[in-house]
Amino acid sequence: MLAHPSSRSRKASRPGKGRGPGSRRSLGFTILELLVAVSLLAVLALLSWRGMSSVIAGRDSIVERSDELRALTIVMSQMEEDLRRAWPVRLLELSVPSVSFTIGDEREPPSLTLLREAPGDAATQVQRVIWRLRDGSLERGFSAWGVPVPGDTNPVPDIPFTWQPIVGGVEAMELRGWLQGRGWLPASSIATSQAAEQSAQAARSAPGAPGGPAAAIVPAAAGTLVTGVELVLVRRGERIVRVFAVGD
Repeated sequence: MLAHPSSRSRKASRPGKGRGPGSRRSLGFTILELLVAVSLLAVLALLSWRGMSSVIAGRDSIVERSDELRALTIVMSQMEEDLRRAWPVRLLELSVPSVSFTIGDEREPPSLTLLREAPGDAATQVQRVIWRLRDGSLERGFSAWGVPVPGDTNPVPDIPFTWQPIVGGVEAMELRGWLQGRGWLPASSIATSQAAEQSAQAARSAPGAPGGPAAAIVPAAAGTLVTGVELVLVRRGERIVRVFAVGD
């Protein structure tokens, strides 16, 4: 018996007939595929974050090192300028040396004391400058200085210093001075010699001493004339050494 034509057409139009077993995968992703994709994205995000963190840390380290180098450059340039301007002051034949040191104590190491030409184009003025290390910070202090007047109870006005902290994190500071014919000597040794010479000068200029009023101001002796300074800074376990020539 022949089949009805309409029933044959209905059989041909049924969906899904004649397709392979993978027809279900065309409808979307499985849960396993989604988990694998999310895991890969998480790994890529973690690697990217670590790479960016390393770049930022490296940039911060470079900036910090650059700031430290800039600060040390300022220290060396300023100290060189102070010593260069201190050299002509010796021609004034003052009662104190233009370059001297302090003995230091347990709290502070020996410091560097200078009498230098004050900056500016006005008449020549003398300025006091001190370089010291206090509480891990290298500081520079400055104030005006006047020539002692004989007979005054306070011949040199006690003008307070203006202190500038320049470099922090300094663990230690060492100073040495070059004396002609004696070589490099520790700052404390030079300070002791200079103090002894100033005491002898004060005794010679005292009332009743030979010379009378003419010896009231005795120039600083040339035996402790410092013509070179060596600065050693210890910072983060590193030793930074710089030698300055005081004389021309």
